[in-house]
Amino acid sequence: MASSTQKNSPVKASVKEKVKSFPQKPGVYRFYDSNSLLYIGKAKNLRKRASSYFTKTIKEYKTAKLIDRVIDADFLITKNETEALLLEQNLIKSNQPRFNILLRDDKTFPYIEINEKHDYPQVLFKRTTKASKDLYGPFTSAKGTRVAISELQNIFKLRTCNDVFFSNRSRPCLQYQIGKCSAPCVGKISQSDYLEDIKNTKKVLKGNFLEIIKDLKSSMKKYSNQQAFEKAGEIKTRIEMLRRIEETQIIFSGGDQTKVLGMAAMEDDVSFVVIDIEKNAFSNIKRYSFKNQLGKSSDDLFEEFLSRLILANPKLKEIISIRENMRSPFFPHIKFTTPAHGNKKKWCEMADRNAREFLGLQLQKANKYLLSIDYLKNNMGLTDDINIVGFDVSGGVGDIQTVSCVYFNEQGPDKSKYRFFRVPNKHAESDISALAYGIEKYSKNNFDISVVLIDGGKTHLNSIKNSIDLEKVKFVSLGKGEKRKYGIENLFYDDHKVEFRKDDSMSKLFLDVRDEAHRFAVKNFRSIKRKNLTKHYLQDIKGVGPKTIDKIYKEFGSIEILAKINVEQFSQECGLSKSICKDIQMKVKDIYN
Repeated sequence: MASSTQKNSPVKASVKEKVKSFPQKPGVYRFYDSNSLLYIGKAKNLRKRASSYFTKTIKEYKTAKLIDRVIDADFLITKNETEALLLEQNLIKSNQPRFNILLRDDKTFPYIEINEKHDYPQVLFKRTTKASKDLYGPFTSAKGTRVAISELQNIFKLRTCNDVFFSNRSRPCLQYQIGKCSAPCVGKISQSDYLEDIKNTKKVLKGNFLEIIKDLKSSMKKYSNQQAFEKAGEIKTRIEMLRRIEETQIIFSGGDQTKVLGMAAMEDDVSFVVIDIEKNAFSNIKRYSFKNQLGKSSDDLFEEFLSRLILANPKLKEIISIRENMRSPFFPHIKFTTPAHGNKKKWCEMADRNAREFLGLQLQKANKYLLSIDYLKNNMGLTDDINIVGFDVSGGVGDIQTVSCVYFNEQGPDKSKYRFFRVPNKHAESDISALAYGIEKYSKNNFDISVVLIDGGKTHLNSIKNSIDLEKVKFVSLGKGEKRKYGIENLFYDDHKVEFRKDDSMSKLFLDVRDEAHRFAVKNFRSIKRKNLTKHYLQDIKGVGPKTIDKIYKEFGSIEILAKINVEQFSQECGLSKSICKDIQMKVKDIYN
């Protein structure tokens, strides 16, 4: 049965197996626990790098602690290692995973730095592995970074010299003569005006073009009204330069509320990848898959998904995809872009590449269970579509006990049919009685069930079969095999025993159902234990808070007695409404009766 520890558990073994299926391509891998993203890393070879975490030679304390908590992993492929580094940095900034304290990589990337320690801050080109608030980027190339600095100099005339050079000037340098510096070193510009230029430079680097152009237009109008036409002309030139930068995306394109959409389809399997873009940088990537049961065309599928995406994101401004003819009269406020070149084209290529890879994994997963499905149909007399439900118990006698239920069809897990039950005290005498309670309660959902799989040996199987009667449902159990090693378990059904150590070709589905039930059990057991430490279970009822619970204990001294008194007495003595008293009684009876 499940426990709250994961070390050397089936869950850890299943993650180890999962990373073995990662592609041997560059990209980013992500490790998760039950509640959050733990770690993001990049790799030249995703399979090789991710698998290295699950060897027996891990010596670093931090890495060992990370792997002890990992219960799931996924990946995102990129075109090369450079793109992987960019994506890793941006995902870490957006998600701030617990184990990513620093980007521990010996490769650096170009940034623009504004050094504000000086009274007249300088703009610098800088390579580093660590991002900070004074850095803007990263940029995809050193050349592009230097072009950006040069453009900023043309517009705002900022200094790029070092502090020693600055402090020893008695006359302006060549940069002033060619119009690239305002010569603050010799007092050609006031400190307040220079700092205003620095402020506007930051806005440009953050992509706030509309805001800065609006401010500059206001200043230009003011100088024009004062007949300071030379000054107004300088500002007009700045505005024209800013517009050129914005249009050519030399620095940042300001991609708030922008999504890049990629799609891949084969027969009735479809996958979509959505990349979120913020200020010209990746902030997140999401993947979706579903079955094309109605045999719709690719265009119809794309249009349907597009509509759902827009409706789910009301603030969306732009959708970028390599597919043409995306425009829809139903969404006039959305800008649909089909890029021919540049960064947007690269984003589209990355989205489509990940969609194809994700589709390949889905097809691989579907084929993964073919031998298991054939075995069930040939040996257990099952003829219809196979739907298997796995059960597992967390907790022990005398503690909170919970039952997790996971549902698999021939394609894999169907999480919409997962369920989780807290076991009442009268059914918590043993793991078997808790399992029986969970199976009976789950069966009331009226889902199609072909097979019930429990985690345990033949004794567990016989006890469950004798206590529960489900028509047309086969009961099987998965017990530990020789030396309790993962992958060589024994499958029990009727009077049969199948040893996976002799033939594991049909073991995949059974092991995955058992492991997923265990993972789901551990996740929910931990969650309910945390709640139990800080919150009374009656607080799950609407309208019941700490004061109401305090009042009940003062009047009756115990919660258990509420299961035995009538609602009227309960309501009168505690001064509560009858409807709340009924809800409380139902909850208490579920545990104590």
